Formats: sequence, C-alpha cells, structure tokens
Amino acid sequence: MFNILPFILIIIALAVIIFIIVRKFPQLTLLDVDSIPQVKMEKKKNEILRKKAEEVAVENKKERQIKFQPWIQKLRNIQLKFRQYVGEIERKILRQQEEKKKNVPVSRQERLELQQGVKMTVQEGNYALEQNDLDTAENKFIGAIKQDAKNTEAYLGLGEVYLKQKQWKEAEETLNFALQLDPENTVVMLKLAGLYEESGNLDAAVDYYQQSLMINDVNPLTFVKIGELLLRLGKNEAALEAVKQAVAIEPQNPKYLDMLVENSVLCGDKKQAEEAFQELRMINPENNKLPALKEKINSLQ
Repeated sequence: MFNILPFILIIIALAVIIFIIVRKFPQLTLLDVDSIPQVKMEKKKNEILRKKAEEVAVENKKERQIKFQPWIQKLRNIQLKFRQYVGEIERKILRQQEEKKKNVPVSRQERLELQQGVKMTVQEGNYALEQNDLDTAENKFIGAIKQDAKNTEAYLGLGEVYLKQKQWKEAEETLNFALQLDPENTVVMLKLAGLYEESGNLDAAVDYYQQSLMINDVNPLTFVKIGELLLRLGKNEAALEAVKQAVAIEPQNPKYLDMLVENSVLCGDKKQAEEAFQELRMINPENNKLPALKEKINSLQ
C-alpha cells in the first residue's frame, strides 16, 4: 500500500500540470512572438545590418565604376581608333593585293573560287546587318575586303554598319572609298547623301543627291528629297523647281502634287498652285487637305 502511494501522487501531479497546460494553450497560441522586446530588438538589429550591407554594396559598386572608368574609356578609345584606322587599312590592303597580283600568278579557277568566297562573305555580312548584328556584319565585310580590296559591295556594307552606329567619320571615309572604286554607283551616292543629311550637313546632302541624278535623272524620290532639303535651307524657289521635276516624272502622284501646291504657295506662284490644285482635285477628290490648300491659294494676291 505504502509503495503505491508515491506513484499515485506522481500521477496526480502530472494530471494537474496537463490540466493547467490545456487551459492555458489557447492563450499561448495567441502570443505574438514578434511583440517580445528581445525579439523586436533582434529584428531591428538585423534590419539595420541589412540596410548597412546594402549601402556598403552600393558604395562598393560606385567605387568599382570609378576605378574601372579609365579602363572602360580606354577600351572605347581603342575601338574608335580601330574604326578610324579601318580606312587606312583598306588602302594598305588594296596596295598589298595589287602587289600580290603582280608577283604571284593566279589561275582562273583560283580567281573564281576567291570571287565566290568573297561573294559568300558579303552575303553573310548583309544578313548580319539585316539582323542588326553589327559586330558580326563589320567583321564579315572587313574579311571580304581583305580578300578583295576592290569589292564595292563590301565597302558599302561596312559603310552601312558605321551609319547605323552613327560613326559618321568612318562611314564617310568608307563610302567615299567605295565611290572611288565605282564613281557611278548611285546607291553609294544616296548613302552619302543620307549620311550628310542625318549628321546635319544639308548642303553636302543636296550635292550628293544631285550627283546621283546625273547618273539616274528619272528618280522622282530623289527630286522630292532635294526639294525637302532645299526648303529646310530656305531655298524655296530651288525647292519648287525640284518638286516640279518629280511631278513631271510622276504627274499623277498625289503626294508630289500636294507638295507642288504647298511649294507654289510658299513662292507666291498662284498660277502654278492653282494648276497643281486642279490636278490633285481630279486625281484625289476625297483628299481632306483640299479645302485647306484652296484657302491658302485664295490668300495669294
């Protein structure tokens, strides 16, 4: 009997403890651990450390940028010098190729294989250019020039690469060299005209557009472009003559007739404006600009 009593007391004590825990359990589950001061302090400390780490990372990034800026600029300068050097390289290659041709006899079969290889390389360069992969395109065109220093298409493609990169000096030099190889290549002339127009040299742009017309004087778009540039230069009378030429080539083109009316009004040529307006009205009677154009004409004395 006395040996069992301690076990009974232990069981009763455990039962009391369990009873108390069961009653207090809902309150324990509602306890917000984050509200404990020690936990709050620990979280705040961690947040401070995290922000400090972020600030240090930002500062380190700035320091790295400052540290490596001279190297980055140096790399850019090297790339620019390389492009500037391309023109000189092209001419050197041309001379070397000429010397090799004089000293080393080349069979007809070898010449055909070389031409085919160059043609394929230029095609690959043009494809890369279409995909806007300018680095690959540049390498392909330079590779083609190394094989054939007189390949106008390769110089034209290389010039187009530089145009897209807005490397005006390199583009100008490359395209001018292409024009030396093929003085009557209107495509190169138009590229040079576009180059000067985009770089702001409108007089030079007009000059190259006019040069292209000496080879192909039936391109109305070129006359229109010249007219637009002359207007920007304030040469209204000359612009009017250019637009007249475009209309003479395509007399039923509503856009050109519209421009002819506008330019005639600017020059105060009421008769020319009325004639162009009547042509435009007959070709495109639903043109929404007709009332406004008529009002401009009527305003002329």
